[in-house]
Formats: sequence, C-alpha cells, structure tokens
Amino acid sequence: MEGRACVGGHITLIFSIHDDSEFLLEQGSRGAGLALDRGVEIIAHASEGNGILTSTTPSGQKIHQHVLEELSTFIPEVLSFDWTINQTLSLPRSQGFGLSAAGAIACALSMQRALGEPEDISRARSIHIAHRVERQLSGGLGDVSALHAGGVELRLEPGCPPLHGDLGGSGAVVSWFKNIPVVVCWRTSASRHTSSYIDDGQWKLAIRAAGEQVMFGLREGRWDESRWSELLSASASFADLSGLIKDAERTELLHLVGGALISAGLIDSPIAARLCMLGESVIILPTDFSKPLPDDWQTTLVESLIGRGLGASEASVIDDALNLHSLD
Repeated sequence: MEGRACVGGHITLIFSIHDDSEFLLEQGSRGAGLALDRGVEIIAHASEGNGILTSTTPSGQKIHQHVLEELSTFIPEVLSFDWTINQTLSLPRSQGFGLSAAGAIACALSMQRALGEPEDISRARSIHIAHRVERQLSGGLGDVSALHAGGVELRLEPGCPPLHGDLGGSGAVVSWFKNIPVVVCWRTSASRHTSSYIDDGQWKLAIRAAGEQVMFGLREGRWDESRWSELLSASASFADLSGLIKDAERTELLHLVGGALISAGLIDSPIAARLCMLGESVIILPTDFSKPLPDDWQTTLVESLIGRGLGASEASVIDDALNLHSLD
C-alpha cells in the first residue's frame, strides 16, 4: 500500500512565543506569515510487519518516527505494517521555511492515505499530530497552525486551532489568499535550529515583547489584502525590535539581497525584502498589488541572487498548502 502527500512550506514574518502551558496543543505563537507552494513531498509505502519505520532521508527519521507513534494512538493497526518514508524537499531545511512542520503533516497524511482513511478526518488528525510532534521536538511554534489556514495568515491565539471533533486545541487563526509571486533566498551554509531561540530565555523574552508589540495593531480590524502594506511594515519593525536582524549576520544578508536587486534592475520596483524567521533567509515580495512588475522579475532575481553565492527559488503564496499537486 502506498500514499502520497505534498505540503507547502511556511514563512514566518512575525511571532511571539507562548510555550508555558503543560499541554502541547496549547503551546504556540501569535504571529503572521505566508504559506508557500514549495515544501515537502512524502510517499509512504506500507508492507506487513511490526511497525518499523525507515526514512530514506536520515534527517527526517526522528520526525517521521514521532508521527508514527502519534498516529498509532488514533489508528492502532498502523503498527501492523512496516513503513518506508521517501521524502523530497524543494527548499532547504533549517532556514525558516517551516519544513519540519510540513514534513510532519505530509508524513501523517501520506500514511493515512495509504491506509485508505477518509480525507477530512485525515487532514484534521495530521494537523493535530504535527503540532504535537513539533512541540515535542522544540520545532516551530506556529507553522502547523499557519499551514492549516493557508494563504496570508494571522495567528490570533497560540496553540493548535480547533479541528474535527475533539481534535486540536484552543488556537485561533484567520487568513486571506491572493496569488502573490515571491522569491525566497538563503545562505547555503547550515543555520541555527529554531530551538536555539525559543528555548533560550533571553531570546524568548525579546521575541515575545517585540511580537506582542507589533501584533497589537494587526489584530484590530478585518484581516484581508488591504492590510498587506501594514503587515510588511510590522514585519520590518519586528525584526528590528526583537534584535533578530542583527543576529546571524542577517543585516549582511539583506545587503546582499539589495545588491542583487540593483544588478537585476529591480531596485526601483515595488518590491521589498523581509527576513524569514528564524533561518538565515529572506523573502522578496511585491509591496503594492496595483503596480505591475516585469513578467520575468522572479527568474531575473533568482539568477542575480545565485550569482552572489546564495540559494534562491521562485515561489508563490498558496491557498491550500496541504494539498499541492507537486513541488514543480
């Protein structure tokens, strides 16, 4: 038996840390970000066995094993099979693209699809399970909730949102969608794991204070595309107030991106660069939907970024991040 799932990644632009609750489903973050059409594809193959799981990518073994254990509490017969998990990534790990969350969701979805479980309950279980796994492994605080919402999301309350039946938690998230073309870029060297920030007392205080300050205004009023410029302004303020812009040489990274925009002839275009939290990565996106951009601006910019030794990829904001057709 075999199941497949393709789940998009997520860019966090703003967040505040709320992990004090002893209940994993209540831990999370307030914040805002974007779901992407680049992420993780998993093909799960099941054969009769004793619940042994093998991931073809060693970096995914721990996450996939935790997913199997969590899924077995809902579907005990999942342990009557041995599982081979084939994972494909279209963005790098540990660079602020939410791939651990996407991978956990995709793993849970693909295994349930292999077993022929109904799609609606499988999606709900996958969000529930992925949120717990992320917190067990000190991964992202809000990526799972954000991917559940899709589009341009605003996480109003921390924790997993309520789901099917008694699944989920007390989180709250709203979103709107527009097909927004973006470019993401990253340093090709490894970045610090998310836990080095959210488990560090000083970083936790600085991030929470900055996140709550900039979220105050965003939480007021209707959340729709009219708030786009406000979101971009708030994300820049968050990077500065939290101190994250000065950590890991992120200021230098923004300077490299600025140089790439100049050489691509885009420096005067309605485009802005914003840090992705928490990797050494940047997202470049339109600032004004009413102003046109060159048809090939993404391709031109990607080439310019790669020419400066950075990794880069075209992408776009996606509405349903849990059901991509492919990573192409």
